[in-house]
Amino acid sequence: MVLLEDMIEAYYDCRRNKRNTVSAVEFEMDYEVKLLDLVRRINDRSYRPGKSICFVVKWPRYREVFAAAFEDRIPHHYIYNRLNPLFEGIFGDRIFNCREGKGQLYGVKMLADDLRKCSNNYTTDCYVLKLDIKAFFMSIDKPLLVKLVDDFIVDNYVGDDKEDLRFLCKVVIMHNPEKNCELRSPLEYWDHLPKEKSLFTNGEGKGVAIGNLFAQLFANFLLWSLEGVFANHGIIYHGRYVDDMYAISNDKNKLLALIPAIREHLAKIGLRLNEKKFYLQHYSKGIRFTGAVVKPGRIYPIRRNVRKFKEAVDKLNQCKTADEVLAVVPTVNSYLGMLIHYNTYALRKRVLLRLDHPIYKFIYIKGRYESIAIKKRYRKDYEVIRRIREEDKRKEAA
Repeated sequence: MVLLEDMIEAYYDCRRNKRNTVSAVEFEMDYEVKLLDLVRRINDRSYRPGKSICFVVKWPRYREVFAAAFEDRIPHHYIYNRLNPLFEGIFGDRIFNCREGKGQLYGVKMLADDLRKCSNNYTTDCYVLKLDIKAFFMSIDKPLLVKLVDDFIVDNYVGDDKEDLRFLCKVVIMHNPEKNCELRSPLEYWDHLPKEKSLFTNGEGKGVAIGNLFAQLFANFLLWSLEGVFANHGIIYHGRYVDDMYAISNDKNKLLALIPAIREHLAKIGLRLNEKKFYLQHYSKGIRFTGAVVKPGRIYPIRRNVRKFKEAVDKLNQCKTADEVLAVVPTVNSYLGMLIHYNTYALRKRVLLRLDHPIYKFIYIKGRYESIAIKKRYRKDYEVIRRIREEDKRKEAA
C-alpha cells in the first residue's frame, strides 16, 4: 500500500518550484488532510484525476498543453520517484531530454563532439542523418504504453507498493484530460492545430498530454528501445532529444539502411517518421539540433532565437522607468545565458551596443557582453534594505 510519508515526499517535490502559485497555496492550507484523502483513494483504488487546464501556446509554434490540477501532479511525482531511478539504469548517455545532468546544451555539445570524432578532426568525410517522429506525443498508443510500463514494473520493481504503482501508472496514462478540462485560450487558437496535434481530434486511445511530468518520463521509456536499432546497424554516434534524433557515420549507406529499420521499429509501437523532417548531408553543411546549428568547430544559435534576442534588446531600449527595466532585463539575460554557450561574442556585442545611452542610467553590461545587471540603487532588494536601514537610524535617533 501507499504510505503517507512517501506521498508527503512527492508533495514536497511537487511544490518545490510551484509554492507561490494559487493552486499550491490552496492545497497547502490543509495539505495533511488532503494527502491523507489522496492516499486513501489510491489504496482503495477510487482515485481518478480531476479537471485539467488546457491552453494553446503560440510560440515558437502552436501547441496544445494540458496542466493537471495540483493534487494530480503529486501522484506524477510519486511515480517519477520510483521509476526514474530504474529507467536511468537502462538509459544510455545519448538520451538527452528531461534527465539530470543532461538537457539541450548537453545534447548540442555531444553532437559537436560526435562530428569531430567521426570526421577525425574534420579531415575525413562523414554524413549526418536527422529524423523526427510525426506528432509524437499525440500519436502515443495509450493501451500499448500501459502494457510496456506495467511489464517493466512487474519485472523490475520490488517495492511493497508495487500493485499501487501499477494502478497509478494505468490511471494517469489512460486518463483523458480533454474530457474534463477548462479552456484558457481562445477557441480560434485550435484552428491553427492540425487534427493529429490535438487530443480533442487525434482519436480515441491516442495521445499523452504535453505538460505533465509523467509524459516526459514515459516518452523516454517508450523510445528507449530505439537504442538497439542504432547498435544493430553499427551506428556509434547518435543522439535523441524527445523525438528529435540524429545519427552520424562515415558510410552514407549505413545511414540510408537505418531509415527503414527505424520506420519498422516505430510502426511496432504505433508511431511513424515525419516525412517532412528528413535531413541527410555531408557534415560540413552543419546540422540543426535543439535550438542550435552545429558546424565543424563552431556552434551557432538558430535564427529564431537571434531574432527574439534582438526584439528583447529593442524592448529594453523603449523602457522609461526602473520598473519597466526590471521587467525586461530578465528576458534579455535569459537569451544571453543561452548565447554565451555558443560562438556568439560578435553577435552579443553587436546587439547590446544597440542600447541607447539613456538606458545606461539603470543598467550596465557585465563581462564580455555576458549579461546585463541592474544598478544597485534600482534593484528591488537594495530598495528594501535601504528602507530598513533608514528605519533603524530613525529608531536609534529617537
